[in-house]
Amino acid sequence: MKKRITLGRGAGIALAVFVGLGVLGAVVGEEEKTPVAGPEAVASPSPEEEVPAVDVSGEAQEEKLPEEQQKALDEAGIQQPEDGELPGMVGENLQFAQDSAQAAGFYVLDDQDASGLGRFRVMDRNWTVCSQEPGPGTDPVDTKVTFYAVKTGESC
Repeated sequence: MKKRITLGRGAGIALAVFVGLGVLGAVVGEEEKTPVAGPEAVASPSPEEEVPAVDVSGEAQEEKLPEEQQKALDEAGIQQPEDGELPGMVGENLQFAQDSAQAAGFYVLDDQDASGLGRFRVMDRNWTVCSQEPGPGTDPVDTKVTFYAVKTGESC
């Protein structure tokens, strides 16, 4: 007698995502591999590889993925992360810092107790940001932003 194995809906979806990522990894990871016999087989980069491409206007062009990899990413609906301007939030309340980071396009956020006591932040408005990683500036919007804060009134 054969037994039939069934998966719950969540497990089935997870399995489908896992298999899909494996297929995408196989497609994106396909590149020509040549064996290297030893140090004599390692070539120095050509001048074209060392100098960034420049268009007619004299401005450097942005680097692009190989055509096969870009095609696979496009077909899978995966886009390269764009850059955003992360504001400096030191001295602001934690809730305002989180809201400002999200308004700038950063959604991977974390916060830590800067005192080192490991306290949980129940009301983010009652905490003041002492430092942040990364600091203010231009970063890909999928960068993890961590705010280190203490309770309002405490010193950093």
